[in-house]
Amino acid sequence: MTRQAYIYVGDRADENFAVGMAGHIWGWKTFANGGQKVDEARAWLSEPDLTESTWLIFVRGIRAAPPVPSGWPRTRPEDFGAWTGATIQTVTCRLLAAPLHEDHVRQVWRDDQYPYRVNLDPETEEDLGPIRAADIAEDALRAIRHSAVQKGWPILGPPLFRANSVAPDRHIPAGAGRETVMRVIPLERNRTVTFERRPGESVTAVRREAGLVERYKAYLERHGLRAVRNEITLPGRLDTFFTDVYVEDVEELLEAKASSRREHIRLAIGQLCDYGRFVAPRSRAVLLPSRPEQDLIDLLATQNISCVYEAEEGHFIREDAAEEAAKGAGSGG
Repeated sequence: MTRQAYIYVGDRADENFAVGMAGHIWGWKTFANGGQKVDEARAWLSEPDLTESTWLIFVRGIRAAPPVPSGWPRTRPEDFGAWTGATIQTVTCRLLAAPLHEDHVRQVWRDDQYPYRVNLDPETEEDLGPIRAADIAEDALRAIRHSAVQKGWPILGPPLFRANSVAPDRHIPAGAGRETVMRVIPLERNRTVTFERRPGESVTAVRREAGLVERYKAYLERHGLRAVRNEITLPGRLDTFFTDVYVEDVEELLEAKASSRREHIRLAIGQLCDYGRFVAPRSRAVLLPSRPEQDLIDLLATQNISCVYEAEEGHFIREDAAEEAAKGAGSGG
């Protein structure tokens, strides 16, 4: 799961921005009187689930098309139309490495203390831009505008880009008007802004997993099968999940892992159970870089989950759940 906190950086803050990015740190002077949205972001940053991914998305150099509204970029809500025609010069994405904390001793920036601080993952930084605001998800753009109005306080929002669907959205109702949206999207190499940090996994592991998915996609295409992904947005539009592989032709959902160790397979089982509630596949499988121990293949079979592993680069072998379950039943009889 990923969350995004959008942060507007004023044009005059270039030196502070460079120092903060180089030192893998960001800070604010105060959080007093920020309003409900700022309070929500502060609460999440103070006690995040660090087994998930929280991206701080720094936005700089917002240029409005003329006529420029008064007070730009701190505009009134009714002037939001000017934002949709704007251009953003730079978007920098950094992964949260440590919760929001206070430091009133160590000076980082020259002009003030900025004691309310977060640490940024030194391994992750992606610079995007220039970007047309029209290409950004509307609710993400509204979060950026709100941060600009609030002089750079963080605002939680949905993913920066709305992925192009390859099929109509499926709306899954829940109580009191809350609904989950399930969208089928192209299967592409993971963008940094959608990386999903899981327990025990580094950014390197996530990228290794993405490479495994790319090779499996090519393998499927050689066999005339098409693979996509699923984007699952939960009620509130702040929590978004991305499945790894969905093979449309056979309606199979796969969860990829960078390792064939037990803890990774256990996690994959839970994710397949979770995502399967919304995708409703005919079959489920775990995609692995090598064959796991037979005991783990047996474990998967008890959950009606097949095992697909890479025997050599670009060539995959399938241990089917039904066949493994039948073997187990035969040996037990």
